[in-house]
Amino acid sequence: MPALNTKALCDFIDASPTPYHAVDSAAAMLNAVGAVRLDERDAWSLEVGRAYYVSRDGASLIAFRVGRTAPSESGFALAGAHADAPGLRARIEKSVAAKGMDRVAVEAYGGPIHATWLDRPLSLAGRVAVRTPDGIHRRLVNFARPVAVIPNLAIHFNREMNKGVEYPMNQALLPLVSAAGPQPAGADGQAQVGSWVLRAVAAELGVEPDAIVSAELTFVDAAASAAIGADSEIVSAPRIDNLEGCHAVLSAFVSAPTGGHGQIAALFDNEEIGSATPRGADSSFLRDIIERIVALTDDSGPEAAHRALARSFSVSVDGAQAWHPAYADRFDEDFAPVLNGGPAIKANANVRYATDAIGEAAFRACCEAAGVPCQRFRMRADLSPGTTIGPISSALLGVRTVDVGVPMLAMHSARETAGAYDHDHMIAALGRFYAIGPSIADC
Repeated sequence: MPALNTKALCDFIDASPTPYHAVDSAAAMLNAVGAVRLDERDAWSLEVGRAYYVSRDGASLIAFRVGRTAPSESGFALAGAHADAPGLRARIEKSVAAKGMDRVAVEAYGGPIHATWLDRPLSLAGRVAVRTPDGIHRRLVNFARPVAVIPNLAIHFNREMNKGVEYPMNQALLPLVSAAGPQPAGADGQAQVGSWVLRAVAAELGVEPDAIVSAELTFVDAAASAAIGADSEIVSAPRIDNLEGCHAVLSAFVSAPTGGHGQIAALFDNEEIGSATPRGADSSFLRDIIERIVALTDDSGPEAAHRALARSFSVSVDGAQAWHPAYADRFDEDFAPVLNGGPAIKANANVRYATDAIGEAAFRACCEAAGVPCQRFRMRADLSPGTTIGPISSALLGVRTVDVGVPMLAMHSARETAGAYDHDHMIAALGRFYAIGPSIADC
């Protein structure tokens, strides 16, 4: 039987090539259930049971629902994920042209697996600042079609290629966007106004190239997400890390019933580069929102926010490295989660993940209440794992946090692989967490 949420996940991923688009996709999910959009610059008025959301800089989003009991007495059930992904960012002004072939200069964002970006159709998406007669306006752009490719070197020039190749970012990883052929004597492709990126984005937005003041643009896999396997049990898609986590958190949040406790869903940008930005997990964003909620809904005194945080519990949702049949020796076999075996709880002795024993027990209880399986992930002891927003947000808030994720293959590749049933399981577990609330971690 096919998984229930696969199509919705694939649609969400395909509509979200960048964090800016992911926030738009998240807002659409929230608007569909009547959530109210708030602005950090405005005064707020909050109602019990109503869902609200606020975006910071169009790239991070926090949604919340006010509970029936004062936050100082009931705390918050928090779940968070990140909306950014490793990739190739375009340098918009720079032109790289030779012998009639035009390429785009790029730089790496985060830690992409370079080789996976070669020989696949690439699209382009991002945010653009456009000058108009009444000022500068931000516009989203998503070509949503192939516009570039990064061709590999023919094996005849490097017979050792299959033993491993290093691809210099400023030379071998430049997307090819035009091949005009030999130019007449004296002709120069650089004579055109602006770079290829400026011209292409301007045409897509219907403006002149000189109207584009600046832009943050990312090359992305142009192929649509897909479900494969006899029961469509395998999801192949770009940016599963961590749009799957974003979609699971949002899906659980929008369907959660109002409880005595508050409920919060947080989607952050910039996790792949350390989170230390105004819209990252290592910022004031989440604490600012919590303090405003408490100030507007709890009259128990100046300690209310501190009491609310002390009663809260958080789930950090990010991908977990699944056992790989071709590289079984890289895993600790006792802590190697498999596709469609359920969400994995991630732990590390040096707190690269925020999980402690109490947090693990609480999330296991959520899985049991939802009737879904649960696994463990721990990196082989002589290897260093990645990290998540979990340790960062838990340190900033002082809130117990558990790190969990769906098992996935090829993490940080241009295209990743995960289990469709795991997404259903994660939504179900998070749904129970939002329903039960932070008291599930009390012991």
